[in-house]
Amino acid sequence: MFKLSLPGKLFMAATAAWVLGKTSKLRIKGTKQEIDALAGALRSSRKFRQELRKPGATVESVMDKLGLKHARGKEFERITGVPWPL
Repeated sequence: MFKLSLPGKLFMAATAAWVLGKTSKLRIKGTKQEIDALAGALRSSRKFRQELRKPGATVESVMDKLGLKHARGKEFERITGVPWPL
């Protein structure tokens, strides 16, 4: 577990809301590589959640999305030095 500042907590709440399908407006600053890593991790987290909720989803389809989510999370960590929390 890690400690978050208030802006960090707000960021996590906004990203979690987006993954859950809610509207979330964020302004993110960083290098192109950091922004791309964040976007990839967010998209794969959202797609995994959508697959879990999809009627007729198979174990294979869920595992594929989970694998992608894990890979994007590792890429985010490699680029930013921060573990992907979702």
